[in-house]
Amino acid sequence: MNKVRQIGKIFKYIGLVIFYILKGLFVYAPRLLRQLFKLLSKRLRFSITFKTTTTYTLIFSVILFVLCTGLMCAFGLFLLHESNNSLERNSLVISNFIKHNAGIPGGEIKEFADVEGISVEILDQNDKLLYSTGKENQKNIFNLGRTRLSPTTSIDEYLHYETPVKLKNGTGTVKVAKNLAEEGFYLAASIAASIVFIFLAIIATIIIGSKTSRRMLSPIDNMTRTARSISSGDLTTRLDVVDSHDELKELAETFNEMLDRIQASFEQQNVFVSDASHELRTPIAVIQGYANLLQRWGKEDKAVLEESITAIKSESDYMKELVEKLLFLASTDKKAQKIETNPFSLDELIDEVAKESRLIDAEHTISSECNQCITLNGDRGLIKQALRVFIDNSIKYTPAGGVIKIDCSFKDNKAVIIVEDNGIGIAEEDLPFIFNRFYKCDKARSRDMGGAGLGLSISKWIIEKHKGAIKFESTKDKGTKVIITLPASGTN
Repeated sequence: MNKVRQIGKIFKYIGLVIFYILKGLFVYAPRLLRQLFKLLSKRLRFSITFKTTTTYTLIFSVILFVLCTGLMCAFGLFLLHESNNSLERNSLVISNFIKHNAGIPGGEIKEFADVEGISVEILDQNDKLLYSTGKENQKNIFNLGRTRLSPTTSIDEYLHYETPVKLKNGTGTVKVAKNLAEEGFYLAASIAASIVFIFLAIIATIIIGSKTSRRMLSPIDNMTRTARSISSGDLTTRLDVVDSHDELKELAETFNEMLDRIQASFEQQNVFVSDASHELRTPIAVIQGYANLLQRWGKEDKAVLEESITAIKSESDYMKELVEKLLFLASTDKKAQKIETNPFSLDELIDEVAKESRLIDAEHTISSECNQCITLNGDRGLIKQALRVFIDNSIKYTPAGGVIKIDCSFKDNKAVIIVEDNGIGIAEEDLPFIFNRFYKCDKARSRDMGGAGLGLSISKWIIEKHKGAIKFESTKDKGTKVIITLPASGTN
């Protein structure tokens, strides 16, 4: 029981030491390191390799230090425990010497003490010295103030152990002491070896960690060089992802995908600007030509004057319509186009569009026979603008006398709008591109017939913003059918 108490107290002291060490390492040290790192980061620029190596070296050093501290404490406890067991055995041997002899066998005890390297005192029941091993400083050894670990064990520079012994005149005490210099040397040598090991381990960690981090982060350097080499004149360069098999590969692939989008957008912008310039060049040239004609001799010629005014008005109207469409598309690209959502009757809107179309076009039969009452939640003006585009296209590409139908029905909580004609149709190879800006199926068509090629792009944007979809079914020289689906609130 005494031994258990002794070991328990020693563990308690060692536990307290370890607790305060860990508290300092994991509570106060990280705070100081964070503040120091912030201060240095404001004044100096560190690479990712340096930051990574430093961080993991500090973590490894702390873990290694805690581990070595625990091992040294355990080793010191082990030395103390073994020394205490040795003294306990020695005291039993001395007690047996006394027990098997009529008096105190000083010679045997002295010889045994010299061999074991211990000091011995034997006291009677009144603490009177009966025998000692006779060393000059033995009195000081046993009388120094020392820390008591248990009722039988105490410690200062020596480890002391005392046990009762049966004498002729009663019960005495055997005191045994052992110098802890040898154990202290072993412990000091172990601590020194641990310090050297920690120092070498930290240096190895810095060297290996720096090289490993530099090698692992080398793709970032490649990305930086590649990104710097990319310019608006050459967007074809891409990052090499062959040698990457981690998060950096995903980053490189994402970067390449971004470059693909930028290149596609840049090329689309170039085509857009080129096509817009081409579309504007013709009316400007016509207006300029008629203006020069009027300036030279058209003022006096009434026929030339009338022709010039008509042409200039026509071209200016075309330019106005083109610019309005370009501004609309520009606002959609910048996400600045507003959509005012309100419930409205879709069948009334279709009747209205059909009626207006009949007023401006008397050469075609425009009908709306199956027009189911449907309530739609959206921007009525934009939906009407989209429907006007499809009807205008049907009018343009359907010969005089043709039939154009526009109807709507309710199916699966959706409004289905169908605009169908029996015109010239669209070639199969042109269908995938009809929503591209400035795309014209037949490049040879006149501008009056084909327009600028922006209407379908605008209509597609409007329908998609209302969470709808457009589908084209067309056969060359037989006609075109446009199917538009939009989420609907229900029927009236």
